[in-house]
Amino acid sequence: MHEQGVKVLYGSSKRVAFRLRWYLILFLVLSPLMWFAGNMAYGAFVVHAPAQLLLPIIEVRARDAAQISRLAVRDGDQVKKGQLLVQMDNPEWRRRLDQLNAMSMPSESSSSAVSARLKNVLRRELGRAQQRLSLAESLLKDGAATHAEVLSAATERDRAQADLFSFEQQQYQQREQPGVVRDIALREAEAKSLQDRLQALRVVAHEPATVVDVLVNEGENVGPGTLLMRLERPVKPSIMVYLQPADAKYGQTGQPLEIGLPDGTWLDARVQDSADRTRRLPDELREPFSAAQSGLLVSVAVDGEFPKRWLVDHLTLKARFPHNLPHLLAWWDDVRNAVVVADSNLRHYSAF
Repeated sequence: MHEQGVKVLYGSSKRVAFRLRWYLILFLVLSPLMWFAGNMAYGAFVVHAPAQLLLPIIEVRARDAAQISRLAVRDGDQVKKGQLLVQMDNPEWRRRLDQLNAMSMPSESSSSAVSARLKNVLRRELGRAQQRLSLAESLLKDGAATHAEVLSAATERDRAQADLFSFEQQQYQQREQPGVVRDIALREAEAKSLQDRLQALRVVAHEPATVVDVLVNEGENVGPGTLLMRLERPVKPSIMVYLQPADAKYGQTGQPLEIGLPDGTWLDARVQDSADRTRRLPDELREPFSAAQSGLLVSVAVDGEFPKRWLVDHLTLKARFPHNLPHLLAWWDDVRNAVVVADSNLRHYSAF
């Protein structure tokens, strides 16, 4: 092939390939800049923000160390208010309660029975002594007894009466003794506390809900604060959007937006509550190379029913707010005014 009188050793097809190769290299070099410019242009029309689905979950935890004796529900069960969820027990508390009952009830009942029998014996002795005194006085009137016999019978009656009074005083002192009363009161208080704590090991549902996860098994020992199960309340899930502070105007009540699901579906939604607080972004919502560490927390509700297949607690979502044309026009007016001012200043200095 000849070109301008010079013989070219390669064909036109090779020259096209050469140009395409340089075009490809140029495109690869400029692609980061083009991507950045495209995102800037797209961000001027659409505002994106990370979002998260929060299910109304109730966590049931153990208050004290105990042993799971019975699980009354399984995953997926519908429970009513007051329905038994899990029954726990503490063998150490029960042994201590049995010891307290053995220390108080049997000893006190047997002591009371012995005291009653002894008091009856003293009363019978006093009665017999009174009868002998009456008989001696009657015989003295008939001349069949002497004054000494009557005096002896009166002395015996007084002794029996003194024994009965002494026994009654001893019982009164024992009942009113501070140490005994204090020990009895302490045992009763400890027994009452153990009974209340054992009763609290019976966990019931405080409201209607659905059992999501049962995390323990029967016979398992758990400690204080151990998560036993999770329940889901029968209310609509909430979606929390983390807006950047510069986009606070989008966080007004009634603001329409779209919520993106992991499968690419977009749902219409509206802002429920205006942004009034900030919160640190969860790690799973933080984008790579992003400097944003916190955002304005906005509560959002979708229009209609949320797909059941995506009802997963802490599911990562996307929020997309509609075009804000007035904002874009205001931005363009600001740019145009700046250009006019700059041109006016340039002409002013050129006149000199």
